[in-house]
Amino acid sequence: MTGESWQKKFWRQWIAANGLAELLGLGTVAILGFLVITQFGEPKGLGQTFGYALLFILFGGFEGLVVGVLQARILRHRLPALQGWVWATVIGAVVAWTLGMMPSTIMSINPATPTEPPPEISEGFVILLAAGLGFITGPVLALFQWFRLRKYVQHRAAWWLPANAIAWMLGMPIIFIGAHMSAVITNPALIAMSVAVALFLAGAVVGAVHGRVLVWVLS
Repeated sequence: MTGESWQKKFWRQWIAANGLAELLGLGTVAILGFLVITQFGEPKGLGQTFGYALLFILFGGFEGLVVGVLQARILRHRLPALQGWVWATVIGAVVAWTLGMMPSTIMSINPATPTEPPPEISEGFVILLAAGLGFITGPVLALFQWFRLRKYVQHRAAWWLPANAIAWMLGMPIIFIGAHMSAVITNPALIAMSVAVALFLAGAVVGAVHGRVLVWVLS
């Protein structure tokens, strides 16, 4: 197989694996989160707020597990001796979710009591915030993967970090758009379909971006 052939095949497989991983991983998190909120309602009090945060961080660890397993299956085609990728991804996901949960947790602990209702935030600004969140948490997720990758790739491995920053800066807004669409749709089947499409598309976009860099790193 020529160098160009393996690169194209690897990239396609990597995109598909990441799309499926987010569909299964984040999809499960969305379902579990919906069930928790439906059953117990919004968090009330300090204990429940921290309990919810911890629970969703654990859900994030499950997402990392799914992503790590599916990524490792593809990555081992080029790095047969690769070890520790799955757990590195789980740890990175837990840390990234912890950072992502901090703002909402702090706001729940210290709720504002304004005399007037807070101003509405435009959808464009929400998407911008989502992109910023992805840009920050993407390298956090990738950091522990990089610790493993650099043991097998002596050059270019550090590019994995900015690649994930750009990838998640593009992917995170897609997830937020999917969540917004699910909030304005009333048909359950359409809600499930919109969320599924958004999650798979976000994972595919993320995989396409950092997968292209990964192909270059492994070349």
